[in-house]
Amino acid sequence: MSKVRSQMLVPDLSRNQKPYFLLFFLFIFISACDKGPPITEEKFIHVYTDLLIIQDTTTSPSYSLDSIKALVFTRHNISSEQYEETINYYNSQPEKWQAFFDSATVYVEGLKRKTEKQP
Repeated sequence: MSKVRSQMLVPDLSRNQKPYFLLFFLFIFISACDKGPPITEEKFIHVYTDLLIIQDTTTSPSYSLDSIKALVFTRHNISSEQYEETINYYNSQPEKWQAFFDSATVYVEGLKRKTEKQP
């Protein structure tokens, strides 16, 4: 009975099928490893900085964090799920946060220069 049970669990692959079978699982494994964030870094920089700027400049107590997020997400055409998945992606790879913050700083400095040039 154990022979029948083990044959049911492991498919009988001929010699010619084994390489394809292994390649298939290798492809699945590699594609699942680093799928990347749903929001590109450039777009995420804009979303993230917009959230910070609006939070820092809004003085009205009638705006909650959720309403601010909804406004920014609508403006950038993203969902809260995409935002959370992107945050989770960066949290799972902390070294990427540093590069992100460096790029975000450059972006904010560019915004400051633009506003300083305007009369």
